[in-house]
Amino acid sequence: MPMCGFNQKMLDALTDFSKGLFEQILKRAKKESISLEKAMEIEVEELNIFLALNSEKYHDSLRPKYDVKKSMEKLIEWSAYDAESEVKKNLALHLNAVGEK
Repeated sequence: MPMCGFNQKMLDALTDFSKGLFEQILKRAKKESISLEKAMEIEVEELNIFLALNSEKYHDSLRPKYDVKKSMEKLIEWSAYDAESEVKKNLALHLNAVGEK
């Protein structure tokens, strides 16, 4: 049972990632004539470097900018704006259809 909310797409992505990692390990082992264990160590180390660099690069843009209360207020505000825009769009379509008759 997953520790977070279950989402099939997340599971599929992890499965695909695992397959890709395994394929890359096999490719590296063959290309460099090294053991699978050594190829796996190299791949995992390179992944760690990649994650560390991206963590530093995107830290400010990915970190939460608002507390929970402010985030919920913004979500409600954005949802209300989207709903208002949809109502206005549908009203304009209806008025145009009536005007064409």
